[in-house]
Amino acid sequence: MLKRRTGLIIMVLLVVIGTAPCVHAVSIHDGAGTTGAAFLKIDGGSRPVGMGGAFAGLANDINTIFWNPAGLTAVDGRELTAMQHFSFADINNQTIGYAQRVDRLVWGASFLGSFTEIERRQGPTEDPDSTVTVGGFATGLSFAYPLGTAMSIGGTAKVISEQLDIQNAYGAAADVGVILRLFDNHLGIGVAVQNAGVLDGGENLPMALRAGVAYRMWKQPMVENGTEETMPPRELWALVADANLPLIDANPSFHIGAERWFYDSVAARLGYQIGMNENPSNGLSLGVGVRRSGEDALANIDFQFDYAFVPDAYVGNAHRISFITRF
Repeated sequence: MLKRRTGLIIMVLLVVIGTAPCVHAVSIHDGAGTTGAAFLKIDGGSRPVGMGGAFAGLANDINTIFWNPAGLTAVDGRELTAMQHFSFADINNQTIGYAQRVDRLVWGASFLGSFTEIERRQGPTEDPDSTVTVGGFATGLSFAYPLGTAMSIGGTAKVISEQLDIQNAYGAAADVGVILRLFDNHLGIGVAVQNAGVLDGGENLPMALRAGVAYRMWKQPMVENGTEETMPPRELWALVADANLPLIDANPSFHIGAERWFYDSVAARLGYQIGMNENPSNGLSLGVGVRRSGEDALANIDFQFDYAFVPDAYVGNAHRISFITRF
């Protein structure tokens, strides 16, 4: 009898777990479709996306300008990044970010845009009568400052422009974040409010609260003749997890990921996203990275190239290519 009851309980649990994604798939948020500038939801950078979209707690390179501006205090000198995202329906997304340290203060500038072409027809013709580019972009100015050795704060002010064929919209928004780096910088905890603002027509923006935690280990600098190298320690591996909580137009999503560097030059990344939105958004993500320092005339420049692949059976596979230069 006990075995039968145990078997029955296991069967019920399996049925509930198996049907849970279906329940979430038809659960539509009350505020769905009520915000503008949806391109602001695009995740910036290939490295964070390769780890499942979890970066608010790790936040240790220029990519954090799109995730948690408080993490910019991890920038030692100057960092520059650019990303190209090849998405479905010929939609192209781009990001550019730059950050520079000035004493203890770190400032940065960013660009995030999404564009595509639509066709105009007055009849069922094979070729369109004309085409028009639609989309939007946001430019931002960021600042980050450490409050002691374990805590940093940061913020980004953004100007938004959206072009939708015959109608344009403009607006302003802000991101505000904080990050804690504990246990000799092995543990990171970050929280950021993103896209707090409004468009000129009174339309809300996709404001969200993002919280993340990360644990990482790194390779200590080599020691020669009793002195350490001037280069900072290189990261070996990291485990990350984020919760993205939209405040207006969508349901929460949860993200986990990992990164492992091999031979100090090649990285492998793996991540998974669990979405509670009406659209199927659960899925795996994969990423790789390659980095090295320049030689001779480029000896003081550090190059890093990252790639992320997000397979999706519903809307098609997505590819991201980006680079980071440190100098």
